[in-house]
Amino acid sequence: MSLDPWAALEAQRRRRHWRSWPWGWMALALCVLAWVAFGYMVLLGAAGTRMPGDGAAPHWQATMFKVSLGAAAVLYAASLASTVLGWRLQRARGAAGLAALLLAVPSALLAWAILAQL
Repeated sequence: MSLDPWAALEAQRRRRHWRSWPWGWMALALCVLAWVAFGYMVLLGAAGTRMPGDGAAPHWQATMFKVSLGAAAVLYAASLASTVLGWRLQRARGAAGLAALLLAVPSALLAWAILAQL
């Protein structure tokens, strides 16, 4: 560790440069991508209800359904983390709040679907 105060300040700036990122806008972008993945998943689920005998299409649709479900879950978690960072670090708070509202809808739908099964 250097005793030079300018070197210490530069080291601190390098460590914390991620704090100045626009977390709210990143959360909103990730949230929109998660909604796109959810929408694609719904379209694949709806297309999977057609008549049998389509060859390999149902297998491909089931695989893509699982891939889009995984992508939506990862994007949802990343958007949730960046929403919290955007709100706590006060970086684009409005966009972070909008992302939180958009993330609340799939959470509410999932909770409703789980509670409907009980």
